[in-house]
Amino acid sequence: MKIIRFKINAPVRLSLTCLALGLVLPAYGKVMEGVDTLVNFNGKDGAQPQSVIEDSAGNFYGTTAKGGTYNMGTVYEIKQDGELVTLQNFNGANGADPEAGLILGPDGSLYGTTRAGGIGGGHAGVRGSDPKEMVSDAKEMRDPKDMVGSGLPGDGTVFKIAPNGAFSTLVFFNGANGAVPESGLLMDPNGNIYGSTLAGGADNDGTVFKISPNDTLSTLVTFNGTNGANPGSLVLGDDGNLYGTANKGGTSADGTVFELTFAGKLTTLVTFTGANGAFPVSGLIQSQDGDFYGVTSDGGANNLGTVFKLTSDGSLSTLISFNGTDGSHPDSGLVEWNNGYFYMVRQSQNLYVRSAGVQWSGDTFVGTTSSGGANGIGTIYRIGDDGDLVTIVAFTGNRGVDLGANPNSLVAGQDGNLYGTTTNGGYDNEGTVFRLQLQLWLLPVSGSTTGEGASSIDFRPPVISH
Repeated sequence: MKIIRFKINAPVRLSLTCLALGLVLPAYGKVMEGVDTLVNFNGKDGAQPQSVIEDSAGNFYGTTAKGGTYNMGTVYEIKQDGELVTLQNFNGANGADPEAGLILGPDGSLYGTTRAGGIGGGHAGVRGSDPKEMVSDAKEMRDPKDMVGSGLPGDGTVFKIAPNGAFSTLVFFNGANGAVPESGLLMDPNGNIYGSTLAGGADNDGTVFKISPNDTLSTLVTFNGTNGANPGSLVLGDDGNLYGTANKGGTSADGTVFELTFAGKLTTLVTFTGANGAFPVSGLIQSQDGDFYGVTSDGGANNLGTVFKLTSDGSLSTLISFNGTDGSHPDSGLVEWNNGYFYMVRQSQNLYVRSAGVQWSGDTFVGTTSSGGANGIGTIYRIGDDGDLVTIVAFTGNRGVDLGANPNSLVAGQDGNLYGTTTNGGYDNEGTVFRLQLQLWLLPVSGSTTGEGASSIDFRPPVISH
C-alpha cells in the first residue's frame, strides 16, 4: 500500500496563484506535502477552534471555544477569498465555551451548542481576559459533573444563527433536562435536531435529546452509569437508528458504544475494558459496508488510544493501538476515503489539478491524534481496515511547515482535500484552521481535454488570515 504525500513550497504556491488567476502555467509535475494554514487565531478573533463545516458555495463555518470579545468563544466564517469574519461573540448570557462544530440546516441556518452559559449570565472572571491565560474547561475538568453546580452560571445552550445573521437560543439547559452539551448536533429530514449532554438528567450522567421544529425539547434517554455515561456525538445508521459512544460508564467504567431508537430504546453494543480501548470521545462513522469505526482516546496495548471496528454482528476488533511515535490520544472522528482513484480536475492551459485521494483497497480512513508523533503535539494519520497505519502529517506548533498543535477535528471538503482545526499552535498559539492538500499536478492525458471520468472544480489558492 502506498499513500501520496504532498509538500507546499514557493514554486507550487506561485503556480497555485497563477492557476487561480487564469494565468499561463508551464508543465509541472511537482508533488506537494503538508498542510496549508488557512487561519491563525490570535485570541481577539477567537481561540481554540473546534471544527469546520462547508456550505455549497465553499464557505467554511466553525466555532472557537475561547477568545473573542468576552473570551467565551465565537462563531466564525471563512469566506472563499480567505477573509475571516466573526458571526457571534458569546458573552455568557447567550452561551459560553462552544466545544463542538456546527451543522447547516436546509435553509442555510447554522446550529450549534455551548457547553456552559445561558440563563444566569456569563462567568467572566473564571478565566482571565488575557488570551494567553485561556485553557479549555474540557482539559481542566475531565469529569463533566464538575461543571454542574460548580458556580458556573448556566448549563449550556443550543443556538441558531439565521442566514441574515440573527442569533437565537433554542434551548437553555438547567441540569434536569441535561447539562454540558459538548458534542455536535444531528438533523433528520423532518427538521428534528438530536444531540447529547455530557451531564445532567436524572442521574447526572448525561442525556440524548431531541428538539422538534417548533423548538420543543424532549429527552430520549437518560444515562445512569451502568448503561454508559457522558455520551458524545451521534450518527444516523443505515437502519434508521441512532448510534453513538459514551465516554465513560458501562461495566468497566471505560465507556460504551450504544444504539438508540427514536422511541428511546437504548441497547449497549460494546463495553470498553481498557484492554480493548477506553474513553471513546468522538462518535462513530459507518462505512459503505455497514460496519462502524471509531476511536478511543485511551486504552489499548499502550494506554494511548485505539482505532476500532464494530461489525454488524456486534464483533469489536482493535485496528491499531497507538504507541506515541505514531500518535496518541485520538479525539477527532474518522473520515472515510472511497476505494481506488477519484478525480476532481480543473484544466488551465496544459496543466491539470488532480485530486489523488487513495491508491489502496479496502476501507480506508483518515483521522487525527491530539498528541504524539514526531513532535509530540499531534498527527494526521491514514489507516486501513487491515490496521496498516501511515502518518501523513506531524504538526510543528508555531514553527515549520505544518503549523498547529493538538488537532481536534477533520472533515472532507468538496474539493477533495481535508480540512481541520488545531486547538493550539499557529503564530499566536491560539489554534489554526488547516487544509491538507491532496493535490497532484499532472499533465493532461494525451488527447484528453476534460479529464477522463472527472468532474470540474474551482480550485482555490491557500490564504493565511492573521
